[in-house]
Amino acid sequence: MPTLTSRTRSSKKSGRPEINADPQQPGSRYPHGPILGIDPGLSATGYGILDENSRILAEGVINTWATDSVADRLLFLNQQINRLIKKYKPACCAIETLFFKGAGARSVILSAQSRGAILTALAKNRIPVYELTPATVKLAVTGSGRASKRQLNYMIRKLLRTDGRLAEHAADALAVAWCLKSRYR
Repeated sequence: MPTLTSRTRSSKKSGRPEINADPQQPGSRYPHGPILGIDPGLSATGYGILDENSRILAEGVINTWATDSVADRLLFLNQQINRLIKKYKPACCAIETLFFKGAGARSVILSAQSRGAILTALAKNRIPVYELTPATVKLAVTGSGRASKRQLNYMIRKLLRTDGRLAEHAADALAVAWCLKSRYR
């Protein structure tokens, strides 16, 4: 079950509505419209946008350059996510949680910082965010929570009826979006 990453709630003082709509909470309304799926990373962030009928509106990878400063890379990532939001106007975002197996502290910190840049862009644009674990996505798409990247890529292409190869990170992002759509719509 996804967890909401934004802590923004309705305030009696501000009167602003809650930006997150948890489909599991009574009386909440799940947003309808395009779903932005994100596979976060500092050097490569995958994105995929699905419409109401599970057609791919956009997919790709946002790459940053290791020669740039971390601050510049995070700014670029934030700007590109903002560009996608402005262009496709997603109703919500499904983002994969971080998973590290034997990764060093630097890698974990850089990935967490990239998530921060992404979540900032989503919060700024008041996009509800749902987190899904990699195992949950793999289970929904392939039937096994331990599926390989290759199996996930193959199955998401079949489920979305797309020909041709998808970049690994883009396929992961589309799988995250498809998983959220299939669970709650």
